[in-house]
Amino acid sequence: MKNKIIKAIVLFAITFGSTSLIMTQVITMNRYILNILFLSIVSPCLIIYFKKTLINLISKTRKSEFIFLIGISLIIHLISSYFILNYLNQPIWPFDSRGTSFLLMNNFYLWAKPFDVFLQQLLIILLVTKLHQYKLTLKQITMLFVLGFGVIHIFQIFKTDIIIGLAFTLGAIISSLVYPYMILKVRNGYIYNFMIHMGIYNIVALLSWMLY
Repeated sequence: MKNKIIKAIVLFAITFGSTSLIMTQVITMNRYILNILFLSIVSPCLIIYFKKTLINLISKTRKSEFIFLIGISLIIHLISSYFILNYLNQPIWPFDSRGTSFLLMNNFYLWAKPFDVFLQQLLIILLVTKLHQYKLTLKQITMLFVLGFGVIHIFQIFKTDIIIGLAFTLGAIISSLVYPYMILKVRNGYIYNFMIHMGIYNIVALLSWMLY
């Protein structure tokens, strides 16, 4: 059982890291349409391959609920992006903002980021579900996510500055406390996780553009 747990975590990390690397370093953010196509292929393939793992969770959601909740999240994303681009001045960053889409407010952030978040949340669902199947408790799963996502996002400090980096890391840690619980205990929780994830990006983008 321990080997299965390690295998699930390693596969998650490899898939998470490789897809991110392909988007930012191979395709690059400038070719955001190609990124959308890439994500639109990878996500359905994962859903089909792990259908048995996902079916119990997805079957509890009505199509109208899925469309409504995801739609609200996307509308908020578009409205906040529109507000930033049209009513806020481009800050002069005291650091290199290259590679940080929510600071650049580029087409990748505007159009491809929701697809990116969808894939990330799909990977999170798969890992949480697998770890739960392997008899890990909710507390154990949550601690793994807090540690893992905290470490991953703390590198934002080196890409931006300590304020934005810590804010991003704090958001990741707080959301990590929520994600497993929402998936395992709340009906449609996985959709609310997507909304939370997108909301964090929207809030950090707004604060970044307003405070600098």
